[in-house]
Amino acid sequence: MLEDKIERAREILEDEDITLLDDGADIIQKKQGFRFGADAVILAEFYRGKSRAKILEIGSGTGIIPILLCQRNAASDITALEIQREMAELTQRNLRRNSMEDRVRVLNMDVKELREGNTYDCVISNPPYMTIDGKKINPNDSRAVARHEISLNLRELVENAKRLLKPRGQFYMIHRSYRLSEILVELERNDFSPKRIRSVYSDRFSEAKLVLVEASKGRREKLTIEQPLYLDERE
Repeated sequence: MLEDKIERAREILEDEDITLLDDGADIIQKKQGFRFGADAVILAEFYRGKSRAKILEIGSGTGIIPILLCQRNAASDITALEIQREMAELTQRNLRRNSMEDRVRVLNMDVKELREGNTYDCVISNPPYMTIDGKKINPNDSRAVARHEISLNLRELVENAKRLLKPRGQFYMIHRSYRLSEILVELERNDFSPKRIRSVYSDRFSEAKLVLVEASKGRREKLTIEQPLYLDERE
């Protein structure tokens, strides 16, 4: 047991640290690079797909979402796609560290180059939130690509979700609430019907910060506006 702990400690590089999750899992993260936040956690909780669904995650980052889905046995056939080589390698390390590598396939590539049309039951994504038109870009490359629409913008995200999903497939995403109208336009343009929307607030006294969306491809849905989520009241 002691030897296992020593070996696991050796896996951590000087520029990395460990974030502990519930149920004994943990995540290696870069101290100065991109780090996952509450948005990834609540997106994984928002997922309602079947456990046998074939899932594609667009933009895996540290691998937090596949790990959370595997932890609660919500999925067993996941493809985690990440355009940044360093982050794709980190996802793979985190999966091995938590003995989940047999349930998740990691692809280091641009989603626009993935030739697996009409393949997935579900697509899930915590995409870059910020446009690049005149905005100051984060000087850290990893954070810049994760936070700004450098390699993938909202329109491209929705178009590729449509392309890769099976008919009647489900699309899950989280984004900044002020872009909700833009999100709905892109969903409509790509034959998606919103199924569930949930606004996310820091507390009961603040404006909505984020929005969670589930949409169906090629099927009209009765939209449910769910109860608001207050981050300061999460257990």
